[in-house]
Amino acid sequence: MTPPALRDLLADTLALWGVAGRVAVDEAGVVIEAGSKRLRVRPADPREGPIRWWMTRDGRERPCPSVLGLLRALRNALGAPGPAPARLRFTALP
Repeated sequence: MTPPALRDLLADTLALWGVAGRVAVDEAGVVIEAGSKRLRVRPADPREGPIRWWMTRDGRERPCPSVLGLLRALRNALGAPGPAPARLRFTALP
């Protein structure tokens, strides 16, 4: 995934989560700014195995092996609400 494509995906994701923020491409990857938080996502080196991206927050890097892992880490870092839990109801038939 190219940095511009990742930027577009992350911008759409922020809008879907209702998080006001800015997503931009820079020389190292993609920068996300939302409120007082600033995150950076950069592609991993192909030699780093299953890791696809590194997300940097507060000077710490977190490995993300997939798009879903990256979105989960981003949602947690931004404090965005998660999906509503699924509810099942079991009853006895008459």
